[in-house]
Amino acid sequence: MVTLGSIGQSQEYYTYYNGLTPVYRSLYEIKPFFEYTRVVKSAWKRPEPELIKLRDGVEPVILIHGIDPNEIYGVWTIYKKMFIDSWKQFLPAEYGLYIFVYPSLDVPLEEIANGLVREIEKLDSKVNIYAHSMGGIVVRYALQDEVFRRYVNKIVFAGTPHIGSPLANFVVMDKSILKLHPKYKIIKPVLLSANISGIFIEAPNYKYISVGFKNPDIPDGIEFLNFAGFVISNLSEMVSNLTETELFSTTALYAINTVVRTLYPEDSIYVQNDGLVPLASAIYYGNEKIFPMYDHADLAFSEKIVREAISYFYELKNEN
Repeated sequence: MVTLGSIGQSQEYYTYYNGLTPVYRSLYEIKPFFEYTRVVKSAWKRPEPELIKLRDGVEPVILIHGIDPNEIYGVWTIYKKMFIDSWKQFLPAEYGLYIFVYPSLDVPLEEIANGLVREIEKLDSKVNIYAHSMGGIVVRYALQDEVFRRYVNKIVFAGTPHIGSPLANFVVMDKSILKLHPKYKIIKPVLLSANISGIFIEAPNYKYISVGFKNPDIPDGIEFLNFAGFVISNLSEMVSNLTETELFSTTALYAINTVVRTLYPEDSIYVQNDGLVPLASAIYYGNEKIFPMYDHADLAFSEKIVREAISYFYELKNEN
């Protein structure tokens, strides 16, 4: 079991190649469910859990990112940079801004949450929290601490898989069993393309966002709002959505949404999703604001959604 005490040490990840083409990445050796010719081990270093001040100001917002498959290449991934840049751009200058950076792939979320509790205790004011994706699960663990709860004003859970996502189950399951799935020929190429394109890397912490995994509930008395999106697989909608997010993530998320619609019947709760997280999972606790035609990446980067969160935190009129 990896603990906070071992963070900062060099680790290894595995890239499986078929000839010269990389086809899969994992933090540990796997029983491949695909064709490959060699495996390359590469070093990486876990991020240190740290609350980083982005600017001074009153009533600060703390950003908490989700699971970040590209942190094996360094702390400041495109995902984190875009997350920060959106909030720097739209948050009024008088409000403070922080981001909680943490090793998201293989350190238990119970330990990560303890680190968040220790970091927030260094502040001298209440905070608003904007937690994207698995970041919301980290917050749910931290909320079990009474001292932490006293620091929290309001929370937005943005695209948080409160009761999991079936896509995470595909990541963590034994792929030899997956081969028995009647639609394995559809699942296999999607897993390979999503993995090597950076949508995910096989890693232990996907268990926390898989369907059936039990995470702690949100305690009573917490003021929060769930932000959730959902997409529909048609070309005109995707083109329209490109004005709200960057091309690569939108294209990938719409492709995954299309596959989910193929795997599950029309009345399944998994079919309506933001590309990664089912709508039913993101709004599980109620108190929701739903953004039709906005995908999982939009919930971190979109001007409209960031402004909605700012309006909620500070009871400002959203003029966007």
